[in-house]
Amino acid sequence: MAMIQFQNVTFAYDGSYDNVFDNLTFQIDSRWRLGLIGRNGRGKTTLLRILAGELRARGQLVLPLAPALFPFRVPDEGELTLTVLRACAPGAPDWRLMLELNALGVPEDALSRPYATLSRGEQTKAQLCALFAREEPYPLIDEPTNHLDMAGRALVAAYLRGKDGFLLVSHDRAFLNDCIDHTLSLNRASVTVQRGGFDTWERELDAKNAMEEARNAQIKKDVARLSESARRQAEWSRNTEKTKYHTHPSEVAAVDRGYIGARAAALMKRSLNTQARIQRDIEEKKSLMKDVERVGELKLSPLAHPKRVLVEVRNGSVVYDGRTVCAGVRFALERGERIALVGRNGAGKSSILKALCGQGGALSGEVSVAGGLVVSYVPQSAGHLRGSLRDFIAETAADETLFKTILRNMDFGRQQFDKGIEHYSEGQKKKLLLARSLCQQAHVYVWDEPLNYIDIFSRLQLTALILQAQPTMLLVEHDRAFVEQVCTKVVDLDAAQG
Repeated sequence: MAMIQFQNVTFAYDGSYDNVFDNLTFQIDSRWRLGLIGRNGRGKTTLLRILAGELRARGQLVLPLAPALFPFRVPDEGELTLTVLRACAPGAPDWRLMLELNALGVPEDALSRPYATLSRGEQTKAQLCALFAREEPYPLIDEPTNHLDMAGRALVAAYLRGKDGFLLVSHDRAFLNDCIDHTLSLNRASVTVQRGGFDTWERELDAKNAMEEARNAQIKKDVARLSESARRQAEWSRNTEKTKYHTHPSEVAAVDRGYIGARAAALMKRSLNTQARIQRDIEEKKSLMKDVERVGELKLSPLAHPKRVLVEVRNGSVVYDGRTVCAGVRFALERGERIALVGRNGAGKSSILKALCGQGGALSGEVSVAGGLVVSYVPQSAGHLRGSLRDFIAETAADETLFKTILRNMDFGRQQFDKGIEHYSEGQKKKLLLARSLCQQAHVYVWDEPLNYIDIFSRLQLTALILQAQPTMLLVEHDRAFVEQVCTKVVDLDAAQG
């Protein structure tokens, strides 16, 4: 058994406003299939990079195994896939690479093709094969599902379930449940390590939050009572001080001013001591407030269109460079429906969304869109975002207060508002696109893989919002749990091929 230990690890990026970690302390067993979860910006990728030796932190880190960080950097994607994998897994025999490739269903001819010609999903699988073909590594796996369709996620989850010992960052609940046996959670002010997958972790979190919320509510009442006592003491102290100068006429003849001053001073001292004791009690009570992970509420105000059918596609097809990737696509989006387009990577899902939103795309066939339809579109990629948050909000013509309130409810720290967007994590960038859409009143919300890089808590928020607001939606998403919970209909583009 090899234990990995963090002891008082502190880290901040150069020029950063704040520390990513402050005295981070925990230990884990390297044999666990361990899932790492937490809000965007909590430092999940940073923790992996510290373990991989790419970043140096203060404190003590014990890692008795050689780390290997996924995804690997590929300097030249024009090289053959086999050459790329040999570089990712130095010393691994080709037969081992082939064995792992077969387990993930990557065709053998992919090895003789340029790496750049592989789909993003195939690249992900190929790199995972190289990761586990290596001898004696400790795999550090950073969000492997972002470019995998539902079938690919299920296949990779089954593949990982057969491995021993890795640390995996993912926000896909179903994927985590399928492949991990322990969970490491980076909370707001603590770290928790426990046995079980996401569902086990969520049940225990809900129970803990309910207990701590009740305890915190009692502490708040105690603090309010003590604060009121402190206010009364302060008022009594001020009145006591006044007696030095405003003695009642009946007392003047009986006592002198010196005695009155001494008595006032003694009373004042006792009052101040009492106030200090009460303030210490208040601070002690506040220190007992526990680390509760809250999920704020989001708001959405969809528009109602007079027509029942808002979008309809008949005999639709998508053609790339003369190659038909999907055909026979047929669906109708009615008011109040939420349709998910599913299918393998490269099946034309994004092209259909783009075409329906007037963003390009290669959709042909009989397409009808209701007149006057207002559409709110969230693109798949947020990589183009740059500049200041204020400029981004101004460009969207959204209300700045509303926009920032949505971000705060999605756990955006206020310090992030002053940073350049290019310095945001991928999850934080995606939240900007989602916040822009939530600020818009629209008849149809068209979201292309909205959950890529988005943390689990925000996924739960979006699920609750959609179920409450009941907007009309057309989306592409590979998070099985999300689709099952929010969508009223699923259109399988792979099935449409026939």
